[in-house]
Amino acid sequence: MFRIIGDMDTAGISRTVRSSELSRHSASVFRAAEEGPVTITRRDGEPLTLAKSSDIAYEQEGLELAAQLMAVALSDEPGPFVDRLRGPFPWLEFLSSTDRDSFAREIVDVARACASVSRFDRLLVTLRAWRSTAEAISAGYTPDDELEWMEDADPVLDPRTA
Repeated sequence: MFRIIGDMDTAGISRTVRSSELSRHSASVFRAAEEGPVTITRRDGEPLTLAKSSDIAYEQEGLELAAQLMAVALSDEPGPFVDRLRGPFPWLEFLSSTDRDSFAREIVDVARACASVSRFDRLLVTLRAWRSTAEAISAGYTPDDELEWMEDADPVLDPRTA
């Protein structure tokens, strides 16, 4: 197993190894990268970071969302912030006025919190949850609909192995 040089970063997931350890123990370093980014230090250059492509894409999507929120917040367009959010998020039209206000407050609060820890996973989850709510309402679901709760979960086969 390779030796970790540094401490974990503020997100608690980053490890640092020397480039020679990557050469000697690549399988171990790659396994570690499955759990979170690994910084590879080099004598001849700036450190490199080894991370899953899907994690990088997810972070990029979160940053793009944060940029959209900033653009709406700083826009010269007239009207309240919550109304201007309908530009990038037209599905907000399906939500009630109260829910649109709640969305605006929550998405800004979560975006600020995510930016403070440089991880945008929660922002994307929050956005997708609100969008799913809007999709359900557009499909005819109303909060007054009676939901049937299952006492025990029914097991379902994994579609990847079925």
